This record gives sequence, structure tokens and C-alpha cells, in this order.
Amino acid sequence: MRQAKLADLEAFAAVARARNFRRAATERGVSASALSQTIRNLEERLGTRLLNRTTRSVALTPAGETLFDRLEPAFADIGDALDEVQSLDGEPTGRVRINAPAPAIEAIFAPLMSEFLHRHPRISLELIADASYVDIVAEGFDAGVRFGQEVAQDMIATPIGRPLEYVVVGAPEYFDAHGVPQHPGDLRIQDCIRQRFPGGAIFKWHFSRDGEEISFAPEGRLTVNDAHHAIRAACEKIGVARAPLQYAEPDLTAGRLKRVLTAWLTPLPGWYLYYPSRRQTPPAFKALLEFLKERSRQDHQGI
Repeated sequence: MRQAKLADLEAFAAVARARNFRRAATERGVSASALSQTIRNLEERLGTRLLNRTTRSVALTPAGETLFDRLEPAFADIGDALDEVQSLDGEPTGRVRINAPAPAIEAIFAPLMSEFLHRHPRISLELIADASYVDIVAEGFDAGVRFGQEVAQDMIATPIGRPLEYVVVGAPEYFDAHGVPQHPGDLRIQDCIRQRFPGGAIFKWHFSRDGEEISFAPEGRLTVNDAHHAIRAACEKIGVARAPLQYAEPDLTAGRLKRVLTAWLTPLPGWYLYYPSRRQTPPAFKALLEFLKERSRQDHQGI
């Protein structure tokens, strides 16, 4: 390196990603003070400030932004090259980081983790449950998972799951006391259990039947950010919940919940794995992609 050691640049990139010295230091296995000194030395050698520091935050200067934007793809290429060399014996090697909402991890990845990792003993897999919209490239992820219509246009997307079936449910005792809704409009006078997205928006409830489309943000006294909590609240007779069938099924089978408005609910688009286009796909990620495609084909064939 002309004026900087590779290790120092890696240290700077870790701080730039985390925007926090303590988190970056933990990631690199050093003390925050040692990492801070490394960055100061790097800035002195380069003759420019890379980070603006306060007691509570770390921000990139324009020079820091420029350097970080060039380093990230370079480090990714180096990592991919090392993984490729280690995979020359035919056994893919490397780490795969996936950002996905919790329901996608539960529905798609959780049932398959064991088989994939046993099949590929030299691959490590990191699954981060996150429903917020993130820049997967900037955050260091190999891929993300979202609904088909939510995938950015500049990404490659491949379906990895069947359409999702949602249900509207409540406890039988709740419906005995408040009446069984016959039309989605009836929910406007019921106590609905709402879900809030990480960005702050309330999850809208959509209904469709015979060409009639109805969509509204429900009203109710309880708001949660996890469908599991909504189902639990419904079981406890707090109100009506809308959630994936897979979450409600055990309680429906046991009679703790009752489905309503079934004729108004149509399946939603399934999950898509999306990732940036690269000249060459890293071996570990390629192995995961092929594994997911194989399992998707088997699901559609009923294997």
C-alpha cells in the first residue's frame, strides 16, 4: 500500500460500516482506544481527516466517504478471490450473510439450515432478522429477502418460496362477545391488533373478492412489531389479528383461534432472494443459491 497498511484500511472500513468505534473494535477483537489510535495514525499518513468524531457518533468526512466507497468493493473482491482459491478442490468455502424479515427466516431458512451446513462443512451462514429496508451492499450482506414487488430494480431476484397465505383470526370468545365480521368493513368497529414496521408505518390489511379491493390501516388498542405477539394477543381475546397462516395454524388446530373472512383473503407474492449483479458469484453464496433453487423445485414438484 502506498501510504497505508492493508490492516489499517480494514480497521477504517470496520469503523465506517459500524459508525461506532466500540462495535467495530469488538468485531476486530481489539480495544476501542487501540482502534481509535490506528485511525488517527492512518489519517496522519494520508494527510486528511477521514472521520468526524463526537462523544456519541462517528460520521465520514467527504474524504472518508470516497475512500470507503472504493474500499468496500475492493475488500469484497479480495474476500471472493480467497474463497475461490480455497474452493478449487471442489468444496465451496466462505461466509454468507443474509438479511431477511423474521417470517422469511422461519419459513425458508430455519427448516433448511441444518441440511445446508452439513452438506457444506466449510461454509458459515449468518442470518440477520430485519424487516427494515437496508442497503445490503453497504451493510456487507451477500443477499436480502423481500416480497417480489419490494425488490429494487437493479438487483437480481429469484423466488425461494411459495405464495404466502395470510389469515384473519380471533379467539372464539372474542367473536362471541363482539360478533363475527362478515365483511372487511366490519373490522373498522372491532379491536384490531396492529403491527408496526421498523420504519414506523402501520401494516395495512388488504382484502379482495370478485373484483372488489379493500385496503386500510386497522385501528385497535394494541400495536406490536412481531406477528407472533399479535397471535398471542388474539389467543388472549384482546382482538382480531392478521398474520401468516404458519403462525396461527397451531392455535387454529387447537381451537384457541377461529378464522374469519376467508373468502376475502388471497395469497401474497412469495419471498424473493435478491442480490447485486457481480462479474463472478462467490463460491459459498453460489452454493446457497443453488441449494435454495433445488429445494424450491422440489417443493413445486411435491417432493
